[in-house]
Amino acid sequence: MFLDFTSKNDLNPIATGVITPDNFLESLALDRSSLLSTDAWRSFIFIGLTFGILMLYLRNSLKSQYVILIVGLLVVCDMWNVNKRYLNDDNFVRKNKVKIPYKPTQADNFILNDKDPNFRVFNSSVSTFNDASTSYFHKSIGGYHGAKLKRYQELIEFHISKGNMNVLNMLNTKYFISRDGKPQLNSTALGNAWFINNINLVMNADEEIDALKDFDPINTAIVDNRFSNYIIPNLDNSSSTIKLDIYKPNYLKYSSESTNDGIAIFSEIYYNQGWDVYIDGVKTDYFRANYVLRALNIPKGNHSIEFKFKPAVYSISENISLASSLILFILLFFISYKEYYRK
Repeated sequence: MFLDFTSKNDLNPIATGVITPDNFLESLALDRSSLLSTDAWRSFIFIGLTFGILMLYLRNSLKSQYVILIVGLLVVCDMWNVNKRYLNDDNFVRKNKVKIPYKPTQADNFILNDKDPNFRVFNSSVSTFNDASTSYFHKSIGGYHGAKLKRYQELIEFHISKGNMNVLNMLNTKYFISRDGKPQLNSTALGNAWFINNINLVMNADEEIDALKDFDPINTAIVDNRFSNYIIPNLDNSSSTIKLDIYKPNYLKYSSESTNDGIAIFSEIYYNQGWDVYIDGVKTDYFRANYVLRALNIPKGNHSIEFKFKPAVYSISENISLASSLILFILLFFISYKEYYRK
């Protein structure tokens, strides 16, 4: 059936028990090809029905009230089936389970007593990088995401999984939960942001990740040579301060105070495909340091630094959606207007 979005190849390898490295990719390609073909035919049918209804209206064979009703039903039918891909009966659970999906452990309760909410937790009592339960209560070093950044995965494999404390400190890991569930305070966590006094310039990303094995993150930043134009010589920020004022998933605000121009390191993952930075409201550039973190040149004095996440693709999609809604509204208004004056 073309409305259920099920490909005839979906369960084929599983049902037959013949999943092998040789046929997996072939089966996956067949599955996606079948799904694309099904969607294309489905879209063609909906477009054809809508076109036919509008033609009947233009020939005065169908009243505007019925046109609006039928097109509305087609839109609802289309959206209903698409939405069922992402929200179906399996997504609905009991109300009490939604309210309390996870029960806090003694370690969770201990950490939650910390009045500073902006730090990270490394939980060894669960499968650290495949379990998301820690993130329900804390900002976690681990967790799971189907689209994890490759750069962060490499940091996990080369350093975090090997217990590199310099790396864990620069990620602001303030608490550890041991395998037996006991919380441990890490007093050497570096916080949300800090000024550095030295730059270790390396030739490429391989040298950058390798240099994380032995460095002093509170004073030194490791920077790829591609960002050498951002380097400030003769750094001296021993008396400079920077603190996090506002933390939201798509917005971060810091305040800094320094007597010299300097470079600040932010304990946030570098991602320039959506995150923009502003100093006192003026957009500027930032660069990568320590393989995964953000670095920024900050002039002397008191300043407000804001990171905002709004990728270009979001703005484009938002504008397309708005334009489509306006076109539909104008079309319906035109039909209603024409029908009214025809009477």
